[in-house]
This record gives sequence, C-alpha cells and structure tokens, in this order.
Amino acid sequence: MLIDYDTIVLILDRIKYIVVSASAVIISLLWIPVAVSFFTDDENIKYKAMQRLKNAAIGTIIYLMAATGTIYIIFMYIVTGRP
Repeated sequence: MLIDYDTIVLILDRIKYIVVSASAVIISLLWIPVAVSFFTDDENIKYKAMQRLKNAAIGTIIYLMAATGTIYIIFMYIVTGRP
C-alpha cells in the first residue's frame, strides 16, 4: 500500500500542531507561577519573582530553540534522507 504525498503532508501538519500545542502548554505552566508572584504586596516575594522571571525567560528561549531545532532536523531528514 502506497501513501500519497498529500496524506504525508496532512500527517506532518497534524504532528506539527500537536507539538506546538504541547509546547504552548509547557511554556504557560512555566510562566504561571512567575506571573502570580507579581500580584502581592510583599517586597521579598516580588524580588524572588524578578529572579524567577529571568530564569523563566532563559528557560523559554532555550526550550524554543530546542523545539525548533528538533523539528528542523526531523523535516530535513524527511526531505533529504540525511540527518
């Protein structure tokens, strides 16, 4: 049984949407505690929130770079047949 090109494209698009959705959930779970910490009157908690803000921003950038790099490698392997 041979799968045509349009079916493969549809499957890859669906996988891409699933990966993007999962990434959005992971990133939002990372940022929720940081955002909640800013809505307090305690200065000590706000200072800790600023530290967590830096860590969350760096973590988000690293995660996005890793996710897009992985997706790029997979698609290049599919297109060219080489890793």
